[in-house]
Amino acid sequence: MKERFFKFWFEGFERSLQNIDDESRKDILKECGKSCSDSYTKQIYLDEYNASQSFDDFLSRLKKRFPEIGFKVIKSNEIIELTYNYCACDLVKSKYVETPLLCECSRQSLLYNWGSAFGRDKVTVQLQQSILGGSSSCKFLINLLSEHLQ
Repeated sequence: MKERFFKFWFEGFERSLQNIDDESRKDILKECGKSCSDSYTKQIYLDEYNASQSFDDFLSRLKKRFPEIGFKVIKSNEIIELTYNYCACDLVKSKYVETPLLCECSRQSLLYNWGSAFGRDKVTVQLQQSILGGSSSCKFLINLLSEHLQ
């Protein structure tokens, strides 16, 4: 009964995402991404940042904590391509939501995680491709705009 309810509820949520303007969708998914981050990943980012001896050490520590991700340094200590080899979103894994519009939530969660470590106004995150959008992996471009671990 409960599973049926969630399936129907999230179908309505997904339709709502499709029917609202981009700014409203972004506002909603910003709060969703922040809540997702607060529930688990933000603290890991902070712990690993604080324990790191260098930027490369930070990336290595994150990779150990999140084996589904990969990093490619585009510009040393400034631009990083983060790749998810599979969709780690619990809503997608549970088949509650299938729209690529939800990937804004992941972008916002990453922005919040990296911003928690490096400073909220010191990071930008761009979605490059997503599994829900038909790609074989999710890729995000992370741009660090401040001084940080060397």
